[in-house]
Amino acid sequence: MTSDAGKAYLSSVPRPRARWLEASIRATAEAAEALAALFDQASDGAVVVEPDLVRGEEADESLLDPSGYSRLRAYLPDDAALASRRETLESRVALLRAFELAPMDELEFRWVDEDDWANAWKRHYAVQRIGRTWVIKPEWQAYEPAPCDRILELDPGMAFGTGLHPTTQSVLGCLEELDDAGEVAGRAILDLGTGSGILAVGAVRLGASPVHAWDVDPIAVTAAAHNAHLNGVGGSVEVELATLGEPIAATTPVPGRTPESAYDGILANIVARVIAERAPAIAGALRPGGWLVTSGIIADREAIATDALVAAGLHLEARHERGDWVTIVWRRP
Repeated sequence: MTSDAGKAYLSSVPRPRARWLEASIRATAEAAEALAALFDQASDGAVVVEPDLVRGEEADESLLDPSGYSRLRAYLPDDAALASRRETLESRVALLRAFELAPMDELEFRWVDEDDWANAWKRHYAVQRIGRTWVIKPEWQAYEPAPCDRILELDPGMAFGTGLHPTTQSVLGCLEELDDAGEVAGRAILDLGTGSGILAVGAVRLGASPVHAWDVDPIAVTAAAHNAHLNGVGGSVEVELATLGEPIAATTPVPGRTPESAYDGILANIVARVIAERAPAIAGALRPGGWLVTSGIIADREAIATDALVAAGLHLEARHERGDWVTIVWRRP
């Protein structure tokens, strides 16, 4: 289990001031998945997706912009491989643009210090009410909860999962529905690709136990552990650098796990390609009768994930579409 060392970028250990090259681009949802994959490769993870927001009727309410645009950000370390990473990213984005995959703005770069990227984005992040009872509250904002509110306090840092993205919101809605059916409390749940840990914390809020939270990005592992402790559930969420199926060779190697019939439920808010690649391992990790919630799937890539999961023996139980994003509930017979 990851210790509560706090966020890596706020460590009190003296060290040289770090800086990062931020790559960002604004694009429609149709292009987001392909772009996110390119950003992930260039940065070894830590891709941030920020949907455009408009102000809601309430003072503290932000809503998704109906235009469907999002800004993707990735942070390239200032090391010997930086020039190569940047050149590769620029050429691959140009190739996507040449194929006219979907509307996207120009690729932008800027230098940021650690302290800058740790704090600058916070001014755009407000309290979010999701579903019937979920309230996502930034750590640094005050909020007076209603009696029925389930508060998820969050400081995502660079990890994906602020609650702003429609896929995160859809999975939280599915968790509410599964809880209504008595399929969360007391159940063993895996949050695969945990990001900020928001879904794992939500599962604990609904009484799930044990809850495992895995990610392939060390930054996400640190953020998820921090947020679990921030919400007072650090002892209930086991955070690991890990994935289901084959291990991943990367700058920081990711161990692969192959548990059999270990979980009553799995949350997988990850892209269609990864879901498809890991489908046999995901299905095998579910107990008979167990459920799987897949999200992070752009509508025109849906078949990539669904075909693989059906071939792995899972049954589609419910499908939810929000804008261009698809969330599906599956069942192992």
